[in-house]
Order: sequence, then structure tokens, then C-alpha cells
Amino acid sequence: PAPPAAAAASSASPFAPSAPSLPPSRLFELLPDGRTVHKEAPPDNGGMAAVAAALEKVGLENYVAAFDAEGYDDVEFLGGLDAAERAGVAKDVGMKQGHLSKFVKHGFEARS
Repeated sequence: PAPPAAAAASSASPFAPSAPSLPPSRLFELLPDGRTVHKEAPPDNGGMAAVAAALEKVGLENYVAAFDAEGYDDVEFLGGLDAAERAGVAKDVGMKQGHLSKFVKHGFEARS
């Protein structure tokens, strides 16, 4: 007798619908070898190094790992957030209430 996996494979219909194909992407290209690559290089936003420097500038360097873990790695994006959006980020990264208030009020602008 054939093993169960072989029996299942042989009973599959050649007319069964194939998996749906994905629509073409504006951002990515599928190479013949199956790898996916960016069509254009992503913009250089400074990455986590820039976010870490900005957090250090305002005394919130303890949150660098949390920003990275939550995917907040674009300092230009973060710098463009309004106070309500900064509050959401602060909660996402688990800021203490005092740090949250500071980040919401001032963002990455150092205050003396």
C-alpha cells in the first residue's frame, strides 16, 4: 500500500485551481529566482541611529530599544507627528507618564 502522503498527492486533481497570484507591486519586484527586492532603494531616513540620537538629545535614550522593537525607526516620520500622534507612540513604546508628557509636549526638541 502507498503511504498516506503519496495517496493524497496522487488523488489531487490536475484541474484544481492554483493559488491566487498576487497583483503587481509598486514597491517590490519578484526576481526569477523567487527573491523579492525593492524596485527603488528605500529613502535614507537615518534609521535607528538617527532615532537614538534624537531620543538622547531630549533625555529619553532609555526608550531606544522600545522604539526599535515597535518599528519606529524613521526620525523624519516621528518628527512630523502632532501631539496626539506622539502620545500614541509614547504609549506603544511603554513610556512612563512623566516621560510621555515630555515627549508629547516637546517631541524631539530639547528644552533647557
